[in-house]
This record gives sequence, structure tokens and C-alpha cells, in this order.
Amino acid sequence: MRDPNLRLADLLIRGKKGREQTKLMNVKVPANVLNRIDQVASNLGATKTEVVIAILNEGLSSAEQELKTWKPPAKQIVPKERRCSTKGCEKERVAKGMCATCYQAARRAQGK
Repeated sequence: MRDPNLRLADLLIRGKKGREQTKLMNVKVPANVLNRIDQVASNLGATKTEVVIAILNEGLSSAEQELKTWKPPAKQIVPKERRCSTKGCEKERVAKGMCATCYQAARRAQGK
């Protein structure tokens, strides 16, 4: 593998660097995607490996930028009157005053 920070623009200007540590990754790729990667590689005069690394790096950079502002959704709070009657359980009740988990546990305890 070449440069781990390789971009498609880098392939246009070429500039080989020394060998770096590599790891094998076996991935199933749809045939049409592989054909497109092959076309890009031949157009740029690069190897398919270099093209795949460049595409992954560009995608990862975009994903990292988008994820910087991502926040997990707020935890929904179940109103007290709709909470499970089992002590310490905060889930919404669904049957006989209990949540699905507590209801199934009670059924198992009764041997049903």
C-alpha cells in the first residue's frame, strides 16, 4: 500500500512514496462498482488499490466532518402513569401494567 492519506487528486499528480505497512481486507464489491474503479484506475494511471484507498479516504473525511456535529437522539422519558409497575423499571408498560420484558419474566416465573 502506498500513502494512507492518499486522495484522488494525489493520483493525478503522482508522486510515489515508500512502502508502508499493509493489511489484507477481503471485501465483496458489486461488479458494476469494480468496473467503475477499474475505469478510474486506468484513466489515472494508478492501481485499483490506490483508487480504492483514495476513495475511502475522501469518504472517511466527509463522514468525520458530518459526525462532528452529530448528537445522539434524546432519550424519551415515559410519563409515570405509563411506566412499568416493576420496581426500578422505566420502560413503557404494554400488558398487565408491565413492560414486555417484565411481563415475559413474570410469565416464565409462573411457569406459563
